[in-house]
Amino acid sequence: MKSKASVEAAPCRTRGSVLDDLGFSPSEALEIKVKADIYRDLLGYIKEKGFSQQELGAALGIHQPDVSNLLNGKVSRFRVGKLIQFAGKLNLEAQVKLVHPRKKPSRSKLAEVAAIA
Repeated sequence: MKSKASVEAAPCRTRGSVLDDLGFSPSEALEIKVKADIYRDLLGYIKEKGFSQQELGAALGIHQPDVSNLLNGKVSRFRVGKLIQFAGKLNLEAQVKLVHPRKKPSRSKLAEVAAIA
């Protein structure tokens, strides 16, 4: 008898973004993506410099539990603005760039591509 864990789910199509599929609004999804980008870059810099938790807490002006949350990926506990402040305290610069949305291919263009493949 197969266990529930061994049953494979059928693949499903996404609407282009997991966040869209999870029901986030476009503005919520954008905020999550921006926060993830800032966090990724901030964490990369922290690891590159080899900060201890104590050094990082002192540099950022936060207590050890918050340092632990930051290093363990609990990003939901920090606002985007707070992550940018952390970057500034580590002498990093931040740039914000807004871009026009990508045009989605029309259904006829998708059909042409599918016919070629």
